[in-house]
Amino acid sequence: MENLIIPSDLIEPLFELQAEDLLLGQLEHKIKNLPEREKLLLLKDEEDKTEKSISGYESERLELTKKEKRLDLELSSIETRLLEVDEKLYSGLITTEKEAKSLQDEIVHLKERQDVLESELLETLTMVEEACESIERSNSLLETQKNDIQNTESDLNAAEGELGEKVSQAKTRRVEIVEKLTEEILSSYETYRRHFPSDAVVRFDGPTCNGCHLTMSAMEADRIKGLESGSVSECPECGRLVVR
Repeated sequence: MENLIIPSDLIEPLFELQAEDLLLGQLEHKIKNLPEREKLLLLKDEEDKTEKSISGYESERLELTKKEKRLDLELSSIETRLLEVDEKLYSGLITTEKEAKSLQDEIVHLKERQDVLESELLETLTMVEEACESIERSNSLLETQKNDIQNTESDLNAAEGELGEKVSQAKTRRVEIVEKLTEEILSSYETYRRHFPSDAVVRFDGPTCNGCHLTMSAMEADRIKGLESGSVSECPECGRLVVR
């Protein structure tokens, strides 16, 4: 670095280049970490959960509806059988007490089963109604979430567009600055920028480095101070480029 001397008219452009690179880094970070982006991810996660809930409720309603139909069919069958047994019992065709007793026992059994089924059917109908209400609530929530997602996507696109325009302007300015600098200066700058992205180059301003803020030895500070204006050295503490 001791052999690199930056002409006086290129010192400011070099620092302008570094400022644009710093700005570009900040803008890219902002774009990646926009609050609208994180909000959108959270909203989509909630939307996914709601859609899964709706699917679960619909599956539950379907099973309950199947159960309701099965219970209805069994109740209908019991009612038909009760009519048949009752008609047979009082038809005058029964000639023995044993036959009558058998029919009466069957009626008791059928009515007991009927009570159980009716109770189960009532419970099932209540559960179907609850599942339908859950689906309705979830669909309403889903609609709200979709609106929120749409609005957030619009906000995100607007924020990205605004920052993207600033990035474009900064890149244009950077190109104009680069055209002013020599290949040697650019090569050294880019090499050191890989290690110090935000401040690879600092101005000499006394014994304290403007990059690492550590104090150089008096001998080193005097050595740099005695160099020709525009001379480039390395900070002995951090290794950044120091422009005299």
